[in-house]
Amino acid sequence: MKKTIAVLFAAVMMLLSAVPAFAAESPQPSTYKYKVVIVPTEGGDGTYKFTTGIDEQGRQHVYIEPIPNSGYTFDHWEITGPYTTSDSLKSGTMDLVITGDIVCTPYYRKNSDNNDQTGPVATATVNKDNSTTSPKTGASDVLPYAILVLSLAACGAAVFKLVKSK
Repeated sequence: MKKTIAVLFAAVMMLLSAVPAFAAESPQPSTYKYKVVIVPTEGGDGTYKFTTGIDEQGRQHVYIEPIPNSGYTFDHWEITGPYTTSDSLKSGTMDLVITGDIVCTPYYRKNSDNNDQTGPVATATVNKDNSTTSPKTGASDVLPYAILVLSLAACGAAVFKLVKSK
């Protein structure tokens, strides 16, 4: 009787270990709903400080601060898409509440030798990342298969011992 219980226990362990291997992919987080695209322009390579968060009402807040290249000074923002802010488009830092995807273009002025600034400079080319992959979450794929193999080996050993004893 003990041997039969051991075989049944090994079979149940084998079946339970197979469940994660066939489970659906981890769901994607839905905390941040909207995309923010920063278009680099001459005077900035697209480097910026960026934070985002969701407030108590479920609104997405975005904080952006452009980082100009050496020899350039921030001039103004051009933002397309649904947003609200109390900041001026002339301020370097923007604190936005967004309700859809937005595109932000920071414009810069080139510093001259006598510290005067010239007008805004032209827009550069955008290289948009359209990848849809994200880091996989959840258990490793190897662990369920390792447990499955060990359970199968234990089940086989129990059956072999049961047959050999009769």
